[in-house]
Amino acid sequence: MGVVFSRSLFIKQAFLTLVLAIVLSLVSSGFQFFEGISDQKAEINQDFEELLAVVEKPLSEAVFRLDVDFAQQQVDGLLFSPTISHLEVRDESGNIFVEATGAKRDFSVPKFFTDFFLLDLQNYERKLHLETPDFDAGYLYLWPEKRYLLDRIFKEQLSILVYNLFKDLLLASLLSLVFYFLVTYPLMRLTESLSHVGHNDDIPLPKSFHRHHKLDELGNLHATFASLWKKLNTALSDLERSDSHTKAMIEHAADGILLLDDSNKITLVNLTAELMLKKSAIELKSHSLEALHTPSSWVEFLDVLQNLNLDTPLTVEARYQIQGVELPVEIRMAKYRVQSKVETILLVRDVSERKDAEAHIHRLAYYDSVTSLPNRQYLSDKLCDVLKSSRGTNSSSHSAVVFMDLDRFKTINDSLGHNVGDQLLCCVASQLDSLIDDNIVFARMGGDEFAFLLVHLGDNEVQVEKAVNKFVRSIMYACQQVKKAGHHEVHITASLGATIFNGDGASVEAILKQADTALYRAKESGRNTFALYKTEMQAVSDARLEMEKALHHATESKFFKLYYQPQTNDKNQLIGAEALIRWKDEQKGFISPAVFIPVAEEIGLIVEIGQWVLNESLSQVAIWLKEGKWDPSWRMSINVSPIQFQQAGFLPMLKEQLEKHEVPASCVDLEITENMLLNDLTSSLEKMHAIKRLGVHLSIDDFGTGYSSLKYLKSLPIDRLKIDQSFVRDLLTDKSDEAIVHAVIAMAQALNINVLAEGVETFVHYDRLREIGCFFYQGYYFGHPVPPEDFIAEFVHD
Repeated sequence: MGVVFSRSLFIKQAFLTLVLAIVLSLVSSGFQFFEGISDQKAEINQDFEELLAVVEKPLSEAVFRLDVDFAQQQVDGLLFSPTISHLEVRDESGNIFVEATGAKRDFSVPKFFTDFFLLDLQNYERKLHLETPDFDAGYLYLWPEKRYLLDRIFKEQLSILVYNLFKDLLLASLLSLVFYFLVTYPLMRLTESLSHVGHNDDIPLPKSFHRHHKLDELGNLHATFASLWKKLNTALSDLERSDSHTKAMIEHAADGILLLDDSNKITLVNLTAELMLKKSAIELKSHSLEALHTPSSWVEFLDVLQNLNLDTPLTVEARYQIQGVELPVEIRMAKYRVQSKVETILLVRDVSERKDAEAHIHRLAYYDSVTSLPNRQYLSDKLCDVLKSSRGTNSSSHSAVVFMDLDRFKTINDSLGHNVGDQLLCCVASQLDSLIDDNIVFARMGGDEFAFLLVHLGDNEVQVEKAVNKFVRSIMYACQQVKKAGHHEVHITASLGATIFNGDGASVEAILKQADTALYRAKESGRNTFALYKTEMQAVSDARLEMEKALHHATESKFFKLYYQPQTNDKNQLIGAEALIRWKDEQKGFISPAVFIPVAEEIGLIVEIGQWVLNESLSQVAIWLKEGKWDPSWRMSINVSPIQFQQAGFLPMLKEQLEKHEVPASCVDLEITENMLLNDLTSSLEKMHAIKRLGVHLSIDDFGTGYSSLKYLKSLPIDRLKIDQSFVRDLLTDKSDEAIVHAVIAMAQALNINVLAEGVETFVHYDRLREIGCFFYQGYYFGHPVPPEDFIAEFVHD
C-alpha cells in the first residue's frame, strides 16, 4: 500500500484526509459521549428525586398505619420502571417494613462498563416523615439499575456517533475532490507539460492554467519552473560550449595529453600526443604506459606516479622510446577524483630542443669558445666540489691549483693580429692537453691565462710539492717548444704560480687568490719562472685587498679632499695652483696618492675619482671667482688619468662640468702623462684638439719619465711641459739631470712651449732654474699643498 500511496499525491491526500476525518470524528464523538453521560446522570438524579418525592407521603402514611399491603403495593408499582433494581422501606428502628426487587434481565453492557462510567451514581435514600401528625416513619432506599441506564445512554450516543462520522467522511470526500481540482489536477498538467518540454523550448500550458493560477502558488511554481528551466537551458548551452572548447583545447594543445584511469591505462589521447609518439590513439590505448618509456626511465616514473597525491601536481622528466630513438620529455602530472573514480592526466612536452639549448648554454657557461677548454666557472665549481668532498670525508689529501700566464702574449697579439693570437692559444691548449690525466682539470681563465686543478695528490705535503714542481716543469718545457700559429712560428714562455691545499678551512676564492698571488710573484721575479704560494705572500695580498676595500669605501663615502699647491713665476707672482687629491683613512691616516692611485686605476675606480676631482676643483674655482679671490688669468691644474682620458664620455663630461660651474675654460689646465700617448696616438690627438677648441689648456705632466718619442711633441697641442721633480731634486749634484733639464727647456723654447719645474724645494734650486731659462715653478720652496681656506689665506693677497 505504501508503494501505491507513494505514486499519487491525490491518493495520499484523500487517504490522509479520510483518516484524519475519522479520527477527528471519533475524538469529537468521544467528547460528546462523555458530556452526554454527564447530562444523563443529572437527568437520572432528577427523575429519581421526583419519583421518591411522589411516593414519600403515601409510604409514610402506610408505615404510620402499619399498612403493609398498601406499602407493598406502592413499592411494587415503582418496580414497573426498568431503571430501578431494588426498593426497601425500613421503619424507624431500621427493620425492613416492605421491599421489592426487579425481575432479572439481560443487558448488552458489561458490568465493568457500568462501574467505570456510572461509578459516581450511588443508591438513593429518602427519609419518611409525616407532618400531621408529626411522625418520623422511617427510610426509603432505592437501588438504580445502572446497566439499563448505561445501555440506554449508549444507544442514544451511538446514533449521534454514526451521524457525525458520516457527516465528517462526506466533508472529507468533498474536500479531497476540491483539492484534486484545485491542486492535484493542475499539478498533473504542469508535470505532464514539463515531461514533454524540449531543450530551449518554453513550458507549454493551456491559457486556462495561466488564467486560473496566475497569481496563486501554482502560478508561482510555474514561473519558478520556467525560470529554472531557462537557467538550465543557459547552463546546458554553456556546458555544451565549454565541452566543445575543452575538446578543442585538448585536441589542439601544444603538449601531448594522456588521460589515465585508476589502473593507469590510457583512456584519452590528443592529436599532439599522436604526432609526438608517432602512434594513433587506438594503438596508444591498446598499449600500456610502460611501453612508451625506456626501461631506466619507467622505474623512476612509476614510483613517482604511484606515490602521487591527489590534487598535488608534479613535473618530472622522463625518456620515451619512439621507434628506437630516445625522446626526452617533460611530464606535468596531476591526479584527481571524478565521481568516486581516480584519474591521472599527463601533459607531455618534447624537450629535446630545450635539452640541446641547455647543453649549448652549459657549454657556453662552462667552456671557452676559443680553445674549447673548461672556463673559470667550470674550474671554480670543480674546486668547490673538491673542497666539499674533503670536508665530508675529513681527508688530509692535498690538491693544488696552478695558474699559468703566457709571457709576451700581448706583444704577439698586437703585432701579429688577434687571429694569430687565438691560434696560438689553441695550439698551447692542444699541446698541454696531452699532458693532462684524469685527476687534472685544465681550464682557460681568460686572455692568456690558464689554470690547472690537480686533485688528490697525496697526504705528504713534501711529496705533493715535488709532484707539483715536476708537473710545472713539464708545462714550462712544453710551452717553450716552437708553436705554429697560422704561417708564423712563435717562441713563447710561461710564468706559473701554484698553491697547495687540503680543504682545511679554505674557500674557492681564497685558493684562486693564492694561486694568482703566486703567479704575480713569479712575474715580478722575471719571465719563464715559477713560484709556489707561501704564507708570507698573503700579507702582501691581504694588504692589497684591504687597500681595495678601503678605496671603495672612501670613494662611496667621499672621504677624499682636495689640497691646492701654488704655482708661481720668476717674479714670485701666483699664476695658478695644482689640485692634489688627499685621502685620510680613519686607521692609517694620510695615504699617498702614489700608493692608492695605481690601485684605483687597476680596479676601475679612477674614472669615478677623476670625475669627483674635476667637479670639486671647478666648484672651488667658481666660488673663488665669485668672491674675487681668483684671478681669471690663473690656471687650475687638474691631473687626468690615462684611463679616464681614454673614456668615450670624457669630453662630454668635461663640457658638462664647465657649463655646470660656469668656469671659464681658460682657467683650466688638464695635466696628462706622456705614456698615455703610447696607447692610441691618433685618438688621443683628436681628443686633445677638441679640448683645445673648448679653450682648456693642456700640459704634459712628469715629462722625461715616459717612453714616447720626442717627435710627438711637435704635433701635440700642448701649452706646457712639467719637468718631473726627480730631475729637479738632483739638479745641483747630478750633471746628467742638469743636462736633461737643459735639453727639455731648450726643446720647449724651440717649440714655443712653456716649462714648469716641479719639486723646487730651495732657493738654490729656484735660482739655478731661473739661470737656465725656466720661469715657472711649483714646490715646497713656494708652498706646500694646503686645504682651500689655507690656500687663500697664505697665497692670495688682497
